[in-house]
Amino acid sequence: MKDKIEVLMNEYLSDSSTNVDSNKNYYKVFVKELPEYLYRYFDSNKYLIKASVGVGQRSEIPWVCIFNKGVTKSATNGIYICYLFRKDMSGFYLELGQGITTFEELYGKDKNKNVDKVANYFKSLIDSEEFNKDAIDLRGKKELSKGYEHGTIISKYYEKDGLDEEELINDLNTLKKIYDDICDNLVDQTYMDIVNNVIQNMDPSSIVINQANAILDELLFEETDDKDAEIITLEQVDIPTSKKKNKYSGIRKKTIKKIDQMKKSKTNAKNGLLGEQLVMAYEQDRLNSIGRGDLAEKIKWISKDDDTIGYDILSFDIDENSNVVEKYIEVKTTEGPSDSVFYISANEIGTMNKFKNLYYIYRVFKVKTKKPEVFVLNYSDFKDKIELKVSDYVAGIKEV
Repeated sequence: MKDKIEVLMNEYLSDSSTNVDSNKNYYKVFVKELPEYLYRYFDSNKYLIKASVGVGQRSEIPWVCIFNKGVTKSATNGIYICYLFRKDMSGFYLELGQGITTFEELYGKDKNKNVDKVANYFKSLIDSEEFNKDAIDLRGKKELSKGYEHGTIISKYYEKDGLDEEELINDLNTLKKIYDDICDNLVDQTYMDIVNNVIQNMDPSSIVINQANAILDELLFEETDDKDAEIITLEQVDIPTSKKKNKYSGIRKKTIKKIDQMKKSKTNAKNGLLGEQLVMAYEQDRLNSIGRGDLAEKIKWISKDDDTIGYDILSFDIDENSNVVEKYIEVKTTEGPSDSVFYISANEIGTMNKFKNLYYIYRVFKVKTKKPEVFVLNYSDFKDKIELKVSDYVAGIKEV
């Protein structure tokens, strides 16, 4: 690897032509041979590796980039690993960078400001001793060179003289691990979803009560062709165990996309209502199964009429002394897996602390599948197994 890089750095500036010449030795070694060599460390089924000294005209900044195919296949967009060479060939950077062309197309003169915002977001997720978060200096004069500098997230600089093969390979493998961790967490949203979220600084929209009622009416009175009708019931599972902390989990959680936010709110509302319907049926089945159909008929869907009470469903249970006790159920629903985070309000926490062992959280997940599941958290489970983090603040003008 070291030898191939040195060929470019020793020969590139001695070429006085302005056009790309594929017959040049440095072109053959850098553009053709180096990517093939790098595939020793990157599976070609998952990654695409390209090198460039320009298209038509020779580039001010030669580069070789490694793309996760699931994220991007081009240096014009997305996030990728890249080697960027200084204009004077005094050295080069190994970096985690972003395609600047997309920002030019979307944001025009604000492209650098916005790509900086996204770079800072990813920097906040990464903790690495080998790579730094400082600005890079390619010593170029053209706008594209400046764009490369702004798009850089983390990097490491190498002087032309004194390159060490082992260091180059070790650093590449370290950055590959960081890149893979980020790409593996791009599940619920794409890189561009993150861009839109960070730049617009958007928060999930809440829907006003009349819109919620309209959605409820639409859902409850939606007609279904009998031949396509299917009874879907909840299956209860164990409370999931905690997993190793994922420092890139913020990528998963920030799922705000540049879409119609009312449409998103409507979808979330439908999911919530569907989850509550499933829990209503689940509780009715549970009480019927123990011979208490009389109690099953008394279950109330509280939040359908008033969602400020602090729980969604009033059900019943039989205690150890065979007495009937009320059961206050808050339903939390997601299309995602069992370990998806959920939001709980101060009002709901207060209601839980009021009712204590009579209060339950039913976590419904995979709600849009044919086999939705639920796990149940009682008061003790919530205190022992759930980690609460501050998400929002209420801000108001101070009194003077």
